[in-house]
Amino acid sequence: MATNRTIQCPSCGHAINATIENLINVSEDPQAKARLLTGRVNTVQCPNCGVVSTIAAPLLYHDGEKELLISYMPMELGLPKPQQEKAIGDLMRELTSKLPKDSIKGYLFQPREALTMQGLIDQILQADGVTPEMMEQQRSRVRLVEDLIQAPPDTLPSLIQQRDAEIDEQFFQALMVMAQRAAQENRPDLAERMMQLQEEVLAHSTMGQQLVQESEAQQVVVREVATDLDNLGEDVTLDDLLDLVISYADQDGKLQALVGLVRPALDYNFFQSLTERIGKAPADEREKLEALREHLTQLTALVDQQQQAAVRNAVSLLQAIINEDDPEPLIRDNVELIDDTFMAVLSANIQEAERRGDISASAMLKAVYQQIVSILQENMQPELRFVNELLSSASDETALQMLAEHAHEYGGGLLEVMDAVGQMLAQHGETEMIEKLSFLRQAAVQELQ
Repeated sequence: MATNRTIQCPSCGHAINATIENLINVSEDPQAKARLLTGRVNTVQCPNCGVVSTIAAPLLYHDGEKELLISYMPMELGLPKPQQEKAIGDLMRELTSKLPKDSIKGYLFQPREALTMQGLIDQILQADGVTPEMMEQQRSRVRLVEDLIQAPPDTLPSLIQQRDAEIDEQFFQALMVMAQRAAQENRPDLAERMMQLQEEVLAHSTMGQQLVQESEAQQVVVREVATDLDNLGEDVTLDDLLDLVISYADQDGKLQALVGLVRPALDYNFFQSLTERIGKAPADEREKLEALREHLTQLTALVDQQQQAAVRNAVSLLQAIINEDDPEPLIRDNVELIDDTFMAVLSANIQEAERRGDISASAMLKAVYQQIVSILQENMQPELRFVNELLSSASDETALQMLAEHAHEYGGGLLEVMDAVGQMLAQHGETEMIEKLSFLRQAAVQELQ
């Protein structure tokens, strides 16, 4: 449940149209939990001075799957106890009126209480299995990011080395989340500083160097698997694919890369054929093949879950964009979330509108598409724009000519961007594009030498 209210910016006094959320029902709005945990519920940024303010408002949080109901009444509201109880009671009635009757259980009449917003977040995380110790570790990572972001540039490398023991994989995850939040709050300067900080930490920390080496090794594996697939030829059969999969049985990295590259081919028929192979295999080989089948099942399920989550997020973002009278600011604020999945969802909606003959919806969606493409091109680094032009070229001869004329303008950075694009294509199973990119990368190396 959300309401709109006009408030005054506490910094400059500018009038702001704010959206106030009082009831969060996770099953009804899955994205609301993420907004709450990342501090984006009941906050508003002044369009005049940029100051972000928190709006004090009663809040009721409900997660039916976990049977979790928490009420939060900000102390700064200064409401007497009877008014507090009435406000929470009204929210509870609003919640239960929308729930199926068979889901009404005792916990809905005895909500837990949170005295602070942080206390509310802590209770939600604890219900997810996050312990107080884990929460404190995360807060320590946030404090470390803040310390590093405030350090003078000339002292940053030595400070990173001094605090090397505190930098782990979760630190980089926290840094990325904070950068995304800064971008969403229309603070591109802070988001850019955080991305620059990530580069510094990658270069000067033990974990950073380890992650760089792992990424490079993964790229090598992806290219090897792409080459193996290419060697199967254009008339590849199901048996050919099975032979390749079985040859990777003891090479987990190659199995993961293969699933990412050819997930659509690992369908019911594939697993049925693998099961038949297991039945015909010698007894001493069956256990290994059964373990391979189980591992493949887990890998494909993980890829599917990631893709489904990406599609849900893309649908939510697209809905928000098309609901805006002027979608450009929202697109710019969320440009880092606009990826291949989002564009595929947008294209599918355009096709569906055209199929229905809905000219108005089709025109509106196409306008959004063109607006997004223009903004993406503005934000695209020159090397990435050049790689996209290479991949979109009409022929290999044209692409090779472009490399001969322009590769030296970009230098080694061109190869780094090609590797990054290759990793993205691998995640989406774009085998044909990976093969073309691999061919172009080899040509780029020769040109740069």
